[in-house]
Amino acid sequence: MRIGPILLILSLQLAFLALGVRSPLYPIGLSAAGGALILENRNDFESMANAFNKKGTKALAPATIVGKSGVKHEFAFALIPDSGKATVVVDTELSVKEVDEMKVLKFYVKVFDVGPETAVLCVCPRLASRAATLAKEYGIVVLEDDVPRKLIPMAEKIVKEAANRSGK
Repeated sequence: MRIGPILLILSLQLAFLALGVRSPLYPIGLSAAGGALILENRNDFESMANAFNKKGTKALAPATIVGKSGVKHEFAFALIPDSGKATVVVDTELSVKEVDEMKVLKFYVKVFDVGPETAVLCVCPRLASRAATLAKEYGIVVLEDDVPRKLIPMAEKIVKEAANRSGK
């Protein structure tokens, strides 16, 4: 048996855990309920949502939002003030190589349907150059880092700035 694929899956699972998002690989490997891998001072989207909720601004992580089309879209995080319309949505793309333009297109379709004021895509490790051009054209805020956990505070800063701009 080759160890390489197992290490790749384990690495991806750990990256998803570090970001605090549900892994598409969930049936294969670790779960967030495993507990031992998550430290006491959690720095994930759920904790970020809890902090906003404590301050009186509705936030969800993960967030399922029905778009104008009637289709339900899932995001890692969303800020939803009293109006009920998401003002900020955040999603993640984790990869072992540069993230391509198809991932940006996939995110843009969800954003277009939901219509938030600010859309943030957290990418690990980084976008390919064509994907970066596309994201810029679509007005998507892109956060990149080789360490997934560093993306959470970066996203929180953008979300706070967007919330302050919209007075939420």
